[in-house]
Amino acid sequence: MSEAPPGPQDPAPEPPESAERAGGTVRPMQADHSPERLALLTEDLGAAPPERPGAGRLLAAAASGLLVIALLVWGLPWATGASWSEIVASLGALPWWSVPAMIVLGAGALLLEAMTVRAAVPGSRPSPVLQGHAASQGAALALPGGSVLGLGLLAWVLRRSGIALPVVLTGILAASLVEMAITSVLVPLLGAGSYLLGSALTPAGTLASGWLWAAAVAAAGAVIALVLSAVLLRRGVLTALLAQADGMLPAGASAEILHQREALVGMLRRRLPALALPTLAARTLQLAALWLAIESVGAEVPALFVLAVFALGRVLALVPLTPGGAGISETVSGAALVGLGVGSADAAAAMLLLLVAMLVVPLLAGAVAVPAALTRTPARR
Repeated sequence: MSEAPPGPQDPAPEPPESAERAGGTVRPMQADHSPERLALLTEDLGAAPPERPGAGRLLAAAASGLLVIALLVWGLPWATGASWSEIVASLGALPWWSVPAMIVLGAGALLLEAMTVRAAVPGSRPSPVLQGHAASQGAALALPGGSVLGLGLLAWVLRRSGIALPVVLTGILAASLVEMAITSVLVPLLGAGSYLLGSALTPAGTLASGWLWAAAVAAAGAVIALVLSAVLLRRGVLTALLAQADGMLPAGASAEILHQREALVGMLRRRLPALALPTLAARTLQLAALWLAIESVGAEVPALFVLAVFALGRVLALVPLTPGGAGISETVSGAALVGLGVGSADAAAAMLLLLVAMLVVPLLAGAVAVPAALTRTPARR
């Protein structure tokens, strides 16, 4: 019996590079560098550093810096009612240890904030986290709208250190939500409670109602933003929104967004103490810096009112007129201290001393970290 003539050879099976076959179906694999996982970004953050600020942003930064200087040079004496000769005399009387103490407290707060970032990004190493966070904070305080650029720098540094892009994005989102909840919601609520309790115990100490209303409005905006974030993180709400926008998203983007949502919610549930405690400790160090600045000028303010003034300054830091509210927080907080019975020159000097911990230290750290991030960060898979 003759054999059938040999037919054409079957083609060799394709290697399962981007799909796996099961039951006659083809399912995309969830590789870290697949188009689906990178669909939410225009480019891989590990490929190139964030775009450097253009001329327009640099001009805006210069204008913003001039506004900060104007607020401190003219606004702070006007708000406190002190002349610069009186302020300089009060600064000259500061104890020798006051400025080094502000540097230590400012650096400690920066380190604690970096611990929150490291807890939010599993597998990250201390050096890239600290470098990226310092660069992020420096950009946020130096440039109008620098928060976005700062987060881009942080993401890029972590990506270049070998952390997968989805892990980086989930971690930054988790750390940002914790920061918002503590600094923009919890601290103002504690400050308002402290002020009400302090006013009941010490009626002589009062704050101007106008500034309190402004702080309440700013805090309310933060609460609304946090509530909206919580609503958007609900799976049903997010699924409905993605279904409506399905035609406008790349293939596989909806599934990836839901995947990242599950990772983010899971991290917030499992790692909340590790995320929240360092940020709480950082705000405690900054509160201690305010208390130490008041003590350094020889003034006495009840602890409840110190917390109220600190909360007022943190809320006013949300005002987008200057990066990080620099100049605005110090001017208003100085006026608040005068309202609480602190001498005019002493109140202004205390605010300038506090500026070392709240502004100078993060800016100097960022000035070192940004060039290092752009030139020395090792690129490795």
